Amino acid sequence: MQAKNSRKWRADDPRRLRMAETRAAILRAARPIMLRDGLGGTTLDRVAAEGGIAKMTLYRHFPSKEALFEGLVTATCESMREGLENAPTADMDKPIANRLADELRAFTSALIEPDGLALYRLIVADGWRFPELARVFEQSGMRVIRRRIADLLETGGAPADQSRQVAAELVALALGDAYQRAILGIAEEGDGEAFARQIDVAVDYGLGRPAQSEAAASSRPG
Repeated sequence: MQAKNSRKWRADDPRRLRMAETRAAILRAARPIMLRDGLGGTTLDRVAAEGGIAKMTLYRHFPSKEALFEGLVTATCESMREGLENAPTADMDKPIANRLADELRAFTSALIEPDGLALYRLIVADGWRFPELARVFEQSGMRVIRRRIADLLETGGAPADQSRQVAAELVALALGDAYQRAILGIAEEGDGEAFARQIDVAVDYGLGRPAQSEAAASSRPG
């Protein structure tokens, strides 16, 4: 009922603003608990106690921990998507290889931040119960960076009908084994250099594929 009434308020109504601030405070309190302990290890009572939030207030916004999970994942994914979409575009004066490498370095660095890894693990563990949230997660990260990489490839001459597929393969190469180790919590001391090598390989592959495809096509017998 409270949420229904709030939709009738004007955007600048103090009640609406207070509701938004309270919701954000709850999500901030829940975030470290849920990212660390997952859905199974989280209770609303614990979030209320550790966050200093009145239980009635918490239940008014999130009547169950599943609702809290949905709110947290959605808000985190929205923040991730906005960060990627609003990231500075690559310096057009740089060679295309450098621009691709800059994009991939920024993306991989964000993914291996502790919160980024924790969110991924949370989605893997519990996302199957919330398929729509899993789609939101995919659309907020991988899909955005693939689109940005595809746009860069097209500025470098890649055919538009190939750029999305090449971008997906390029991103997968850049993440490689080092990202898998990070997800599993077994990162190695030299993984910083491993990411750098993987990104170099990915850039070479992304720029070389169109030319190789054309060469292969021209070499086929007519």
